[in-house]
Amino acid sequence: MKAKTKQKQIEVGRIVLSDEQDLVASIVNDEKLDIRVFMNTDSYTGPTKRGIRFYLFDDIWPEFKKLIEKVDKTYEEL
Repeated sequence: MKAKTKQKQIEVGRIVLSDEQDLVASIVNDEKLDIRVFMNTDSYTGPTKRGIRFYLFDDIWPEFKKLIEKVDKTYEEL
């Protein structure tokens, strides 16, 4: 069985969701954006499966920014 290689992960920002959860944005291996919920409890500290990861170089990033702008506009209209 091949061993997993360590991924280079740079945290860009963090939003506190609760006492036990943060939403963390990271750049992974200089090519992927990872936005994920991290837990900090007595029984577990680390990333959860709740999140999204995509490559930044395949034109998804501009589309993602447009999507966020649409979400912001829709939210403002509520």
